[in-house]
Amino acid sequence: MTDNVLQTLQQLVQDVIAPDVRELKVRQTAFERLVDERFDSVDERFNSLAKSIDERFNAQAKQSEVQFQALLSAISEAKAQTELARTREISDLRERIAVIESKLNAKAS
Repeated sequence: MTDNVLQTLQQLVQDVIAPDVRELKVRQTAFERLVDERFDSVDERFNSLAKSIDERFNAQAKQSEVQFQALLSAISEAKAQTELARTREISDLRERIAVIESKLNAKAS
């Protein structure tokens, strides 16, 4: 009788449980493929987004560098203009001093 019960249990496992286990394995494999595809899709989207962000930051950095260089150029130009104005003022003052000195020397002689 024990053999008969064991055979019945074995038959039951083969007929009922084994097909369900096989079906679950097939479904699990399909689900894993679906999850992998979704993750790959998300990875692609994140990589694309990261690339877009990098491009924007690089473009912004280039624009900032151009603006910084323009600002430095403007500062240099302003310094040059200021130096030129000072030089002109000093030249004018030297001429005035020379005139005053010549008048003083003329009176002293």
